[in-house]
Amino acid sequence: MAAEFGISELWDPVVRRDPHAFYDRVRDSGGPVLQIDPSGARFWVIAGHADVLEGLRHPAIGHEVHRHFPGSRRPAPHELTEVARLEARQLINLDPPDHTRLRGLVSGGFTARMVARLEPWIGDLADRLVARARERGDVDGVADLADPVPVNVIAELVGIPDVDRPRFRAWSAAIVSASAEGPAATLEFGAYLDELAARRRADPADDLISQLVAIEDRGDRLDRDELVALVQLLLVAGQETTVDLIVNGLRLLLTHPDQWRAVRDDPALAEAVVEETLRFRGPVEIVPPRFAFADVEMAGGRIPAFDRVGLSLWGANRDPAVFDRPHEFDIHRTDVRRHIAFGYGIHFCLGAHLARLESRIMFERIARHLPDLRLAVDPADLHGFRLHRNVLPLRVGPPG
Repeated sequence: MAAEFGISELWDPVVRRDPHAFYDRVRDSGGPVLQIDPSGARFWVIAGHADVLEGLRHPAIGHEVHRHFPGSRRPAPHELTEVARLEARQLINLDPPDHTRLRGLVSGGFTARMVARLEPWIGDLADRLVARARERGDVDGVADLADPVPVNVIAELVGIPDVDRPRFRAWSAAIVSASAEGPAATLEFGAYLDELAARRRADPADDLISQLVAIEDRGDRLDRDELVALVQLLLVAGQETTVDLIVNGLRLLLTHPDQWRAVRDDPALAEAVVEETLRFRGPVEIVPPRFAFADVEMAGGRIPAFDRVGLSLWGANRDPAVFDRPHEFDIHRTDVRRHIAFGYGIHFCLGAHLARLESRIMFERIARHLPDLRLAVDPADLHGFRLHRNVLPLRVGPPG
């Protein structure tokens, strides 16, 4: 008998405490599951690994629904607020050809070879963080260990001066929180970037802003809104998702003592920690909104044209058809590389190499230099842990 679902069940507080149970039921249901999201829109959830992969590369599923809806058109820039204009030009909200063009302008800075050049710099930063944690004893895993690495790395890449980085971090937190402060933060960041771009035109540096300004000045189809939207995406995606990855890796290790012992004994397992954390609790639950441009047959059912499609990476990465014991956190598993936590296809995460490098270095340094790190709270208090709403209280040193 087909499973029954509440029409907005995915957003029920009880389900939010264990959404993986919901995705298990979606996979077992034999078809896409209709939900009504908080805005009142129809939303078809897909959670099987093969089905999510199909959705990620399906030619009739994408972002720019206005290109396909009869009688619809993209609003002219003067018809939109600045915040709406920047949102519309975000790389993750675009389809080809605009997506292809804009991604090509920044992708060269995020190749595996380019990212590897940052390893000594990231290692030095990680060393300073773990040394400070050793001195302090009581630390917050978010603010003191996870947060400073991606914040400073992406700021270094983009070209944000040291003195401005606290504001850079605050803007990112406000934008990603979807709070009332988000639009104001977007406008403040845009104004700041206008000033920084003007300085780089007058005095170029070896950073991404200078590269993008040079492209803009050559008339290579990069306008002001595209410049701000690109850098804002790097600001948010380059920081928030990696902080989430490091924090959740720490949380999972410290609540699985056998896994933590293994990494302390062999810090080279840090890479395995990164991959299993991505699979078990990756930063992205459902990929950014996509739409069916026509009636689409997939996942054993039919998605009507112009409805939203919810491709769940969390559901895909715990599919028992792909992963053995999918609900167990196990850094020794041999099937972990089949996870799709960074997406797939043309929207595969631009910063995947960087996120992996930053997280691996942090786990290595923590295992080597903070082997007696432990939770400073009862593990039960971390049930339903969500980044941005919680700290991760940790203690360095043997139990007293």
